[in-house]
Amino acid sequence: MLIQKIFHLHCAQETARARLANPAGYRWRFAKVETADVADGKAHFIFRLPWGLRVETELVQLPGENPTQTPFRSIRGNVFVLGVLEFFPIRPGLTEVVLTLDYTILSPVCRWIDSLSHSMDHFVNRQLACIEAHFNQPPESMHTDRPLPTPINHRPPMGSAEPP
Repeated sequence: MLIQKIFHLHCAQETARARLANPAGYRWRFAKVETADVADGKAHFIFRLPWGLRVETELVQLPGENPTQTPFRSIRGNVFVLGVLEFFPIRPGLTEVVLTLDYTILSPVCRWIDSLSHSMDHFVNRQLACIEAHFNQPPESMHTDRPLPTPINHRPPMGSAEPP
């Protein structure tokens, strides 16, 4: 099944490429993903679809001549994946990312169930929305419009107006 998703990251093109290439920085944002690791140039993902299928795939980047594109494909797992990430600078500090992803679940029965439920499509879109939200959240320093709480060990004793 073919999925194409366009999202925007509020950072420069090279920064967007580098941050997306390292899921260790945002894997905690994934929902229902058991494993999202990168080692030795391979990205390994394990997750479960709502109807129980445990999807496992290992992705590698393919060589390419275009510096704005990052082609990739799976080399093992129970789903075949082929895709490309394209990065387009819109203006300074804003990059449009286009993900084109084609996947095939290798089990014919599971592929048929997915064709009826579209659960893989929903799952991938949900993960991409989480990634986009993670990269576009304002820095923590922007949330300091109220004073930070005083640590417990620095609070005055109860009933005392003066600090110890």
